[in-house]
Amino acid sequence: MKKHAVKKDFFTNKNTYKLYREVGELLHPVISKRNISNYKIVFEDEIMPVRVFYPKKVSFIKGVIIFIPGIADVTESYFKYGDICKEIALETDKMVIALDYEESSLVYLHLVDECFEMITYLYNKLIKNGVLEKNIILMGDSIGASIIGTINYRNLNEKKITISKNVLLYPVLSGEYFGTSNFLSISKNEKYNLLVLRRIQEYYKKNAQEDLDNEDVFLLKRKDFSGFAKTLLITGNLDCLKDEGKFFAETLQKSSVECEYFNLSFENHGFLKDIDMEMKKELYTCIKTFLET
Repeated sequence: MKKHAVKKDFFTNKNTYKLYREVGELLHPVISKRNISNYKIVFEDEIMPVRVFYPKKVSFIKGVIIFIPGIADVTESYFKYGDICKEIALETDKMVIALDYEESSLVYLHLVDECFEMITYLYNKLIKNGVLEKNIILMGDSIGASIIGTINYRNLNEKKITISKNVLLYPVLSGEYFGTSNFLSISKNEKYNLLVLRRIQEYYKKNAQEDLDNEDVFLLKRKDFSGFAKTLLITGNLDCLKDEGKFFAETLQKSSVECEYFNLSFENHGFLKDIDMEMKKELYTCIKTFLET
């Protein structure tokens, strides 16, 4: 297997070792008991590395969450995604496979291609190793959640995998960040997210400048919303993107898509990094109820 060049560590600043494992090995209790959550794992040449986080019970892994993190500069989650993913694994009692990406590959549509390729690879290997399709969940936050949305629609045409459930946390959907917006929360909540809109603007101007009208970049530019997988969409009440998240959930529901919407009080964009205990309990109760139905 080809050696990968060492790059700037985006995901965490601790224990950045590379192990080369097959997916089947990751599901094996002997491997998982070693808790290799802080190790980069590369499955194939030219495929992005991932990080693996285990629940408390590792004797039989039957549920897997494939997690796409947001852009850390937008969510202000530098060096925190390791703790976030570990918490998701413990709270949901599922193994979390988090896609890791480097700053050199942040062009939005290229990132979608890479994530879709990796998710397809993981799906096929997980199913081959006995994990049921219905027990593989896609989850992401911020721009990571938007990437999952784009993959949902691409998959309708390409039919590479069967997506059973999505969990989308404060996704970026409208593209109305460069002038007047129809969503009041953008102006109303900007004071709670002083840098969020600026960072979103900077990201898309740098990484999607020629594609700002593309429905694969901003899903609310689509005209047909049918075919989306069953979805839980969660926003924070103080997030400047709250209204567009709610509108997208309502639009999916009107398009006969099974979609649940939940809004957390007193939380803003990127709340996974610093959510308080009371809201955390509310958040994971909501997610676990959705995953069990």
